[in-house]
Amino acid sequence: MKIYDKNNNLLAIIIREKEIPDGRNFITGDEEEMQLASFNYKKETIIDNHLHLEQKRNIQTTSEVIFLISGEIKAVIFDEDQNLIEEVLLLSCDTIAFLRGGHGLVVKKGSKFIESKQGPYIEAIDKIRF
Repeated sequence: MKIYDKNNNLLAIIIREKEIPDGRNFITGDEEEMQLASFNYKKETIIDNHLHLEQKRNIQTTSEVIFLISGEIKAVIFDEDQNLIEEVLLLSCDTIAFLRGGHGLVVKKGSKFIESKQGPYIEAIDKIRF
């Protein structure tokens, strides 16, 4: 599920564990600063050993990915002007990527989750609260 603002900017992507198709599926376009993919492979599939080479990149925003291990969380998604765009309930094993705009989380049931974002991260200059 992709969530866009009124100007068709991609704000967030939600991957539901039950909806992951077979194989390798890149969900973001190559131009996105954060790449997101889902994988559903059969037993003994081999992913070749590989190394990601050092690259200079121009990153404009801090993208963030949340993987919900267990529980329920409401994700609240805003555009760049802090206008509410959508609220989505995340369930166990769901993943959400916040690519631009703002967001908030409301824990609806006790939850365990993993967060990943680009670094280095300096809260004093990387985030505003609203």
